[in-house]
Amino acid sequence: MKSLLKQCSPYFLIGLVLTVLFYGTGYNRNWSFWADQELTLGYNGLLINSGLNQEYIDHPGFFSIHLIALLLKVGSLLGLSDINNIMQFNQAPSMFDAMRYLVISARHAALLTTFALISGVYYVSKQIFKSAGIALLVAFLAFVSNGVFYHFTATRTEPIAFLFLMLALYYFVASYQNSSFKKYLVLQLCLICFFCAALNKAQIIVLAPFYFCWATYFIPTTNLIAKETSRNITFAFLAALSYAILLYFYFIQSTGIGFLFNVALVSFFNLLIAGIALKIQRKNAFIAVAIFNACYLLAFLVVELISTQINLGISIFGNIADPMRMLGFLKADPSQIMHPENHFSASASILERVSSLLGFAASPLIETFGRISSSTLLITFIVMTLIYQCKSIAKKEWWFGCFSLASFYIVSLVNKFRYLDAPQYRIFSEFFLFTFALLLIYKMPQRLQKRTLGILIFLTLLANLVPYTHYYNWLIRKGSHPFCQSGLIPVHQRMDAKRIDLECIQPSAEH
Repeated sequence: MKSLLKQCSPYFLIGLVLTVLFYGTGYNRNWSFWADQELTLGYNGLLINSGLNQEYIDHPGFFSIHLIALLLKVGSLLGLSDINNIMQFNQAPSMFDAMRYLVISARHAALLTTFALISGVYYVSKQIFKSAGIALLVAFLAFVSNGVFYHFTATRTEPIAFLFLMLALYYFVASYQNSSFKKYLVLQLCLICFFCAALNKAQIIVLAPFYFCWATYFIPTTNLIAKETSRNITFAFLAALSYAILLYFYFIQSTGIGFLFNVALVSFFNLLIAGIALKIQRKNAFIAVAIFNACYLLAFLVVELISTQINLGISIFGNIADPMRMLGFLKADPSQIMHPENHFSASASILERVSSLLGFAASPLIETFGRISSSTLLITFIVMTLIYQCKSIAKKEWWFGCFSLASFYIVSLVNKFRYLDAPQYRIFSEFFLFTFALLLIYKMPQRLQKRTLGILIFLTLLANLVPYTHYYNWLIRKGSHPFCQSGLIPVHQRMDAKRIDLECIQPSAEH
């Protein structure tokens, strides 16, 4: 019993810190100035509880919506409100009170997903560092990072997608650590988690190559002196056939540039799997590719089938099957580089366009070094450590460090095609800095590990409180987009728009 309590106590501590911080700050403040995604996800949760399909298919936020639907049911069972479906919502005495409850309920999903994410970081760190104290420091460093802390204060689709992506990478590496038939089941689980990640945030599909390349660093090298198995022509035929079947599958799922992207994605995965088989595992590359392609197609079909059945026969896999459909979201705001009114698109001269393009290319660096954040501190730590320990760093680690820094920049740049200032996407780019920093810390003596992690936590907290107030603004849900002026009302088709419009014209501090 004591042993169980000792094992669970770190998770209780993480939960206690998050709960106190959540309820002790602004979890119920400024809903109408910070309501975009939370209101949309909450509204779709109401639809699910009403026996309807979700309308929101952009991200598509499948797991986030069902989690919020569950929270609304729990709130109803606990007597916190009678609102858990769309009919009850539209019949509420006050639409603003109903929307406030909906947004606050949705915000609790951020608390739960942050707990799951930080607990996961603690668990993995404990396995690596073999110390509960160090693992807790790693977990809290992850929590105070700008990429994760933002999602503690705002319910969005990225954290659950990120959790599934981390599971996919874990199982991807684990599939190479098994020599029995079990490795194929683990690979299948990896790809199912990958498509589950995309089911919550389709953007994962575009970024996937960087994460799977990252994972290859941790795949164990075996049989370096063994001869490669025979390249039987039958296996070569099966590999080519599986590749052709995947391309045909995507041919009927996507068109134009979307199909070309899918060809590039499938080709990347095939080259990666073949490269791992030839250079790392010394196994038959044709067999590896054929099995991977079969598992990939099966995972796609299984996740799509189950999600479609749950969504009452309506598929929400459109942006996953053809990621280039998301290009439409890159032209919705004049601040986006692809918008017709953006300076880049509207520039008449080549010189102006080149200047705009260079400015856009520099935007991740300006964001990182223009204001101190966790990214700035992690890059500074990585560079200083590499310089100080340059003689003891292996060539493979140098390459991995360069790859991590380059991936951070490229992923940040890709995300900026959507928004130049988007703290919600930092979780995807900071991952590369965070994990390489941990690799460097792992090589240190235990006492120095604790000191380094403590300093990084302190500096990250300091940077986000003084001189910048990121934490404070996020915790009080400081927003600048009044709901009544946001254009969101007609987006939610089953809400009583007339009643909402009537309340919007009444004097209120909430709009």
